[in-house]
Amino acid sequence: MNSAESEPSFSVLGTVRARLGDAPIPLGSPQQRALLAMLLLRRNDVVDLDEIVDGLWGEEPPRTAVGTVRSHVYRLRRPLGSRITTHGQGYLLHTAPGTLDLDVFDQLVAQARACTAAQEAGEAAERLARALDLWRGTPLAGLPGPHAAIHRERLAELRLSVLLERIELDLHLGHHARLVPELTRLCAEHPLHGKLRELAGIALARSGRNARTAQGEQGSQNEKAEQDQQDARPHRIPAPTAAAGAPAETGEPPVRPDGGELPRPAQLPFPPDNLIGRTEAVQDLLDTLTNPRPESLVIATVTGTAGVGKSALTVHVAQRLRDRFPDGQLYAGLRGTSADPANPGTVLAGFLQALGTPEPAIPDGAQEKAALFRTMVAGRQILLVLDDARDTAQVEALLPGSPTCAVLVTGRAALEGLQAVHRVRLEPLAAREALAVLDATAGPRRIAAEPVQAAAIAERCGGLPLALRLAGARLATRPSWSLSDFVRLLDGCHPAFPALPPFSVFPAPAGSQDGITACVRPSYDLLDGEEARLFRLLALRGRGATDVAGAAALGGLSPTRTGQFLERMTGLGLLESPQPGVYRHYALLRTFAAELSRADDRPDERVAALVRFLDQLLADARAVHAAERPGHHVPGMLPPDGHPGRLDSRQRLLDPEHDGALTVAAQILETVPSAVAAAADLALAVEPLLEGSHLWAHSLDPLDTILRAAQDQGHLRAAGRAGYVLASAFTQLGRLDEAGRMLDTAEHAARAVGDDAVHTAILNRRAHLCQYRAHWRRADALHREAVAAGDACGSDWAGRNARASSVSTLLRLSRRDEAAEISRTTLASAVDAGDRGGEAYALYNLGLTARHLGRPDEAVARHQQSAELGARYGSPVMEAMNLISETAAQLAGNRPSDAVDCGKRAVAAARRLGWHAAEARAHRLLETALAAADDCKPVKPVKPQTQQSKDPLTSPARPRHPHHPPSTAPSAC
Repeated sequence: MNSAESEPSFSVLGTVRARLGDAPIPLGSPQQRALLAMLLLRRNDVVDLDEIVDGLWGEEPPRTAVGTVRSHVYRLRRPLGSRITTHGQGYLLHTAPGTLDLDVFDQLVAQARACTAAQEAGEAAERLARALDLWRGTPLAGLPGPHAAIHRERLAELRLSVLLERIELDLHLGHHARLVPELTRLCAEHPLHGKLRELAGIALARSGRNARTAQGEQGSQNEKAEQDQQDARPHRIPAPTAAAGAPAETGEPPVRPDGGELPRPAQLPFPPDNLIGRTEAVQDLLDTLTNPRPESLVIATVTGTAGVGKSALTVHVAQRLRDRFPDGQLYAGLRGTSADPANPGTVLAGFLQALGTPEPAIPDGAQEKAALFRTMVAGRQILLVLDDARDTAQVEALLPGSPTCAVLVTGRAALEGLQAVHRVRLEPLAAREALAVLDATAGPRRIAAEPVQAAAIAERCGGLPLALRLAGARLATRPSWSLSDFVRLLDGCHPAFPALPPFSVFPAPAGSQDGITACVRPSYDLLDGEEARLFRLLALRGRGATDVAGAAALGGLSPTRTGQFLERMTGLGLLESPQPGVYRHYALLRTFAAELSRADDRPDERVAALVRFLDQLLADARAVHAAERPGHHVPGMLPPDGHPGRLDSRQRLLDPEHDGALTVAAQILETVPSAVAAAADLALAVEPLLEGSHLWAHSLDPLDTILRAAQDQGHLRAAGRAGYVLASAFTQLGRLDEAGRMLDTAEHAARAVGDDAVHTAILNRRAHLCQYRAHWRRADALHREAVAAGDACGSDWAGRNARASSVSTLLRLSRRDEAAEISRTTLASAVDAGDRGGEAYALYNLGLTARHLGRPDEAVARHQQSAELGARYGSPVMEAMNLISETAAQLAGNRPSDAVDCGKRAVAAARRLGWHAAEARAHRLLETALAAADDCKPVKPVKPQTQQSKDPLTSPARPRHPHHPPSTAPSAC
């Protein structure tokens, strides 16, 4: 037996099957075959366990889902052997080339299209017919789960599109007569498919027959199909009665005054060959436009930024609605983003001619045209598609007055002035959908061969379908290029393409307006000089969102004018506004703006904008620092006069999904190295936010950049501050050796310049390291040093925090009464100072000491008070810490069922933070609680993500139950 014969073959184009030679391979239950289908559709690629669970069960999987998946995989491995391999938390199915019927189908279709391009129509039609012969009924037939349902629909649409290609080729080859029965049957199966009806009409006309003859030839079976088609067609909505001033609807074709039948315009453009990732939007529009309100005109708008696919979606929907609007479909491109938008009077004249009005009978005035148009469409079922509208006024001039009509409008502006509108806002495609577009245009094998690079291309295209299609088309026409080559080209660093800006990889073909620049530039050209300058400078901010104050700083403008400019740019689809007063570039438009800025803005202007923006970030961070640590007098941490910061900027200062303040500061240093002092102060100012959110991992790279810049310039104060915050990150992430070395470096720099407040913080952090290593007496001595240093430098907060941090050490040294006294005094001090974080921390410590003193009820109450206060002032870390310690207190109080409930919430809270050490501790406590309650089998703890060095919470040298709140040491158990 040769190697090819030893490889199994698989089928998804019908019932999912596998064969080895002529022998079928048993595949088990429908759900087991559904799992195999997921692996087959992602052949030779890893499918994550979470994705499998979602695909089989959707949003509400059973508790046994993971075990069931593993059982299915185990059973599938019996017949398929090592072809199914495990990769982390996912699985991969190895298939040989040509062993899946879908791959063979794709190959034949690609060959057919190559033949078409070479004008070999006969060979192309033959290969398409062979491809279609591979189908054996409904794809993925009988498989359960949302994944199968989605791909069943996708594959069915794929088959139909290829079938249409084959039919068009057969028409070109003159096979009209033999196509009539097939097209008649297909029209009955797809009564709303306009393209099929059009091809059927062509076949009938060219074969010298009409629809009635063709239907007679089909016999009784097609008569039933025709009846089903009529039943599926929406009923004609009655026109207004004669008493209302309009003729009654008779169901007969509309006629002209001379007795001739009125034209039924069909002006819709050719529909897109594939529409990916817009299922909900399509269904939303279909539901809206197929269920009109009898009392008013239905208007639906589709808005979004350039290249997001508004026109493609709208044409797709409109084509599917052709049978719903049998009296005609009118289409007009309004050129709303061009310098010369369409004149409504000219558009109305075109509509009137399409409706049968002779040109001499069309009135001259715009109002008279509109009145005649409304008269012509009254009582008729006509769909208007108005593409690329500029504003409300342009659209309103074109609206019919009859509720039997419907209007579908696209535009970059929101068109908020339109009344009775159903609005659909298109956003860029999600990562998976963007990859699907690349897959459909560049070819699945190219994408599967380099999945990481494919994801990078999708990310650089910003999820915009236009950019993705152009990128995929360029790859498809350059088969020798690797995706890695193309990523380097997009990044502008491929040696074969020196100095090519990223947008040059998406050029518009000669005579075409499909390029990215051609799509985006018209909206930009509508901005005046200052607006355009602000649009360009916003790209200096990076990926994150910017509020009005930050944008004003970039532009050197007043907040009032900046707000007006930002709203106008949002209306033109150049910016998005994720929340009131907050704005950001779409990904690809940010690249466009950055290219323009490099070309049009002087280097000194860009530097000045960056410095102003960093100053604004620092002012905001100082305001937050002062609120988080009242009484902590640190030089450079108070907002300067005349440049106040805002307390509402916490989230944007630390944005884990985009460029937070530290990332922006590090980027600014690359252009403006002299800003290192401000960047280091910013790092120190945001430390309380890092403590409260556990976003330390996101801070490592920018903190390292800031520290290196300070060291390169010999700026000791900046080096001490950046080094201290970086050491804090290492400590909280369990990289203890690196933390120790970094504290040595930071302390040397802080001592050299007399930065006493930072030196106090370094002493406290050294005590934390000793606690992690169970060096309790050394930790006690360092805490005493930190208390003395804090008092000496006049910082009430530093002294109070060092005392509070010592509580866990005192408990470990069995000095419980002393720990309780410190907890009470720090609570009183924090309340007097208005220090909400210190108050929550003191309550947490009181809970620990109560449990150690044998008072579990009091411990539970204290932890609940602390957690509530922490949640109120925005510290999810404090919430997680208290849930974990409350679980231990519930166990100490012999309440295992309460401990189980609290432990589950603790696991969830730690997981949301990505705090792996705390999650592991919460799992251990939950196991103990479950065993004590004898409720169910103990939960197996989830292993935290691997760190480069030992995890402090799992180290055998660590205390068993350590958890440390912001700027504190870990607590004792």
